Amino acid sequence: MRDRHARSSTDPMTLSALIAASNRRFLFLLASSRRDGNAESLARRAASALPGNIAQCWLRLAALPLSPFDDVRHSGDGSYAMPVGYARTLLDETLAATDIVFVAPLYWYGLPASAKLYLDHWSGWMRVAGVDFKARMAGKTMWTICVYSDEDPKLAEPLFGTLRMTADYMGMHWGGMLLGQGNRPGDVLNDTESLGRADRLFAAAMEQGDAPGSN
Repeated sequence: MRDRHARSSTDPMTLSALIAASNRRFLFLLASSRRDGNAESLARRAASALPGNIAQCWLRLAALPLSPFDDVRHSGDGSYAMPVGYARTLLDETLAATDIVFVAPLYWYGLPASAKLYLDHWSGWMRVAGVDFKARMAGKTMWTICVYSDEDPKLAEPLFGTLRMTADYMGMHWGGMLLGQGNRPGDVLNDTESLGRADRLFAAAMEQGDAPGSN
């Protein structure tokens, strides 16, 4: 028997949401130094709930090493050259995405070094002629999926604060955060509350009729 509360396939809101969703592209940035860690497992659980018509790109930051960031903002004209190599790959995928998901274990109360270095390079990308990085980032949505090994989830607040303030500065939407608990590989799969939140993390965004912009 058909659920009388289910939406018809011709419901305008459903159709608009499907059309908007089809224009979305999720970039998952894996920031752990370990493959197949707890944060990645939790992120893949959340991503499995996304509709199949939504593009997903998964990048492991450790496999795309960036050079140390050189701050030349107050030297010469303060501009930066167009990135090359891995930096150009990250720049292009960042701009192509509508949704950027930081997937990170909690390292010393903050982001892993690879994720922090990636954000440092945003400062340079904002000063590359013709890229218009900050303007093109505005309107995108930032998400965070983090796993911690301690007993107190408040210890992750500095990590979330960094990303939330970054999103605000860039004019991005804040999609939400997902926090799980685990120490040894696979532990987070026993955190049933976090798994339930993972299944629902992107649900509200998929119901929206408007998709954030991609550039």
